[in-house]
Amino acid sequence: MRYSWLNQNGLSTCVLFMTGWGMDSLPFTSIPADGFDILMVSDYQHLEPVNMELLNNYEQCHLVAWSMGVWVAGHLLHEVQDHFTTRTAIGGTLDPIHPTTGIPPENYDFILHNFTHKILHDFHLSMFTNQDEAQRFFHNRPERPLDNLLSELGAFKEHSLTYGASADIFTQKIVTSRDRVFPFKNQLRAWGKKESKTLKLPHFPFYTVSGWEALVNGTF
Repeated sequence: MRYSWLNQNGLSTCVLFMTGWGMDSLPFTSIPADGFDILMVSDYQHLEPVNMELLNNYEQCHLVAWSMGVWVAGHLLHEVQDHFTTRTAIGGTLDPIHPTTGIPPENYDFILHNFTHKILHDFHLSMFTNQDEAQRFFHNRPERPLDNLLSELGAFKEHSLTYGASADIFTQKIVTSRDRVFPFKNQLRAWGKKESKTLKLPHFPFYTVSGWEALVNGTF
């Protein structure tokens, strides 16, 4: 696991951002911090307890988990969930490789067993429904080697098989209805219509929203 400060200015409030598969800080550095320090966790080839000491100096902390990071957050943070004032899940579920409540296993396995630069490019395209947002991502795409991404992809499947569904620690669940990675219906089944908020967002929603305050508060 890797830690990256997207914003670190000694502020009183911090957002712990558990990002999804294949990411580094580059796609997220331009998102307005809105008065938060932002600590991002990525690269889940090897799972370990989250270093909560990095958050000790903050008066208030919020959790934002996205995509596969939703499962990771539920798995690693359930015993310290009360440290976070709000805990938001976006575009992911507690059982991320699942035929009815996650990414369909056949879709996941296709990428895993046929992984190439083209497959990665097509996957990145599938995260967007807006061409301008997609191009913004491609201008700031993660700089991680293909073999590293494949290793993390395989590790997520092993994690899922080993540990199963993670704990529901979230105070807010955002279902992304224009998602082509985690199918909308599967997200809705996973959380329940009454327990979640459905928004017209693609899988990668970060260029659609105004900044981190919107992600924390769900005011998209």
